[in-house]
Amino acid sequence: MRNQGWVGVGMLAAITAVYGVVVTTAQAQADAKAATVVADVRKALGGEQKLGAVKGLSLRADYRREMSAGAGGGGTMTFVMMGGGGGNASGSQQTTGKIEIDVDLPDRYLRADIGSAAFGMTRTEGFDSSRPFLEVVPNTPGMRIQVDSPAGDPARAKIALKRSQTDLARLYLGLTGSTQPGFNCTYTYSGQAESPDGKADIIDVSGPDDFKARLFVDAETHLPLMLTYMEPEARVMMRTVTRDGRSDGPGAPPTGNTTQGGGGATPAAGPGAAPASATTHVARPGSPAMATLTPEERAELDKQMKDAEAAPPKLVEYRLFFSDYRKVDGVMLPFRVARGLGAKTVEEWDVTSYKVNPAFKADRFKVGS
Repeated sequence: MRNQGWVGVGMLAAITAVYGVVVTTAQAQADAKAATVVADVRKALGGEQKLGAVKGLSLRADYRREMSAGAGGGGTMTFVMMGGGGGNASGSQQTTGKIEIDVDLPDRYLRADIGSAAFGMTRTEGFDSSRPFLEVVPNTPGMRIQVDSPAGDPARAKIALKRSQTDLARLYLGLTGSTQPGFNCTYTYSGQAESPDGKADIIDVSGPDDFKARLFVDAETHLPLMLTYMEPEARVMMRTVTRDGRSDGPGAPPTGNTTQGGGGATPAAGPGAAPASATTHVARPGSPAMATLTPEERAELDKQMKDAEAAPPKLVEYRLFFSDYRKVDGVMLPFRVARGLGAKTVEEWDVTSYKVNPAFKADRFKVGS
């Protein structure tokens, strides 16, 4: 995927390799230094007065994503698609679409992922106060989608709310140098990393429900460069049905990349996803793929999905890169955001617009009500 020329990304790749060897200090000194770095970040982004006046924010972006990476929302997705002659769906295929993010502080958040290629669907999730929501609808006539919603299940609702709050906290750290109101965190200075391109101050961030992240700040500009965190890998399952109606066959593993064994095939990794809490089944337009599956094949797909969910999750490092800062209503905001899995970039956003303190429609956060 395109990554050349991104200011900060190349530098951070080198920085990440050495950040484990950093100078440590006493806890009190580390906390005081962290407060100084965070204050410098907030000043570089526009200052406390400007940032404190931000009560709402809208972001719109075009994205490119590796197919095997999923939408970054967690859970297991199973794709059943028509093929040309039994060929597999490549895990390296890319998909494109649009991202819409709306934040109405202190407690309303919405993210809509609008796919425009391959499997075109719109996934909308977030929270309205303490109520989480999730809605997945097709963008193409004839496509069938089944999704397990958090509504009506207290355990699933709790996981979904935590996932969306955590997603917002990570993004907000990159946008403002702090998490959203009500999501209180502590900041500890972990040292300074150095690469041929410059230096970065490292801040360890800890918060509610075992929230942990590491923020890298450009030592010269004081702008956020990268956020790293550990999460279970996302899971995407693909299965191809040939044009004559033959599927991979019961017992065959899903097509695409698999990264783990045990209890059945486990799909390829994707950008930072929380533990599985929702399952989505998708069929291609007109549903010929699903229509040609026998009851046995459908049962096998369900079994593979359940086996994947039951397999022990593998923790991996995810990275969020922030670059191309521009001033919007007095606030510096990044117009390029990238998601990485280890050293590999799996998703890129080109932000097309920000709106500070927009007027939201009354029903904007009433998804699923």
